[in-house]
Amino acid sequence: MLLQQATRLSTRLAGPIRNASSIRTWSSTASKLNAEKKSAYREGLSAYGAFVRPFGKVFLGAVLTYQIIYWSWMKLETDDIKLQKNEQLSGLEKKVRELAAAQK
Repeated sequence: MLLQQATRLSTRLAGPIRNASSIRTWSSTASKLNAEKKSAYREGLSAYGAFVRPFGKVFLGAVLTYQIIYWSWMKLETDDIKLQKNEQLSGLEKKVRELAAAQK
């Protein structure tokens, strides 16, 4: 009901439309020219338009997976290096204690 009243009011204010060519649009070029002059490039792109979102999701998922695996690998590698250094350090400390005890 409210929609019908609003439509009637807008047609009264705007007046009747005489023909489609007299409608003023916001674009500087006519839409008829754009519709007729579709390039082969745009037609080719429109065929792949349905694959843009799935490709984006797969691409972002792959980047996220790569980053998680890379971070995990770096974490494991630094933990291994720390373990090796601590073992080497404890071996050297033991050797220093032995040498210090031998000097006394």
